[in-house]
Amino acid sequence: AAVLGLHRLWKGEPYREADPHAVVARLQDSVRSSYDLLARPELDGLGWSDVHEGSCYYSGLEYYSHFDEPQEGVNSFHTGWATAKPVMRADAEAAVARLREHLTADGWSVTSDRTDPDLLELRLAHPDTGDSFMALWSGARSPLRISAGSDCVRTTTDWKPGGEG
Repeated sequence: AAVLGLHRLWKGEPYREADPHAVVARLQDSVRSSYDLLARPELDGLGWSDVHEGSCYYSGLEYYSHFDEPQEGVNSFHTGWATAKPVMRADAEAAVARLREHLTADGWSVTSDRTDPDLLELRLAHPDTGDSFMALWSGARSPLRISAGSDCVRTTTDWKPGGEG
């Protein structure tokens, strides 16, 4: 039991396994359905869209023997969209309120909700997948951005960084 305990302490909590194609599709669906919900003339269409993977590091005490070295075969995934033009605050507030209502009805939990004179930021997490979602508006000259990301997962297929997306 002590050896197993030391092994777990060294290795840390194992990353959940997932098909990266399914993770990316799930994230894109979340963002796309949210963007469709935002489709209003005052928000003026899609400005950018991307998918990228992030590095994930060793966990547990093993991290210190691989300091700042990404763990092979473990990635997080992120996707985002934004409006093509800047959005006025009132339009951004209405859009973020629609997103909050839509996503919480779908089981997402609000983790942060910041409102400052030049900032609206809504962050949510999905309890089943660990995915995160963010809506961000940062001033009158800013587009409204929405993005989704996954936790780190051990990929179960031959995903290569810079691969599909």
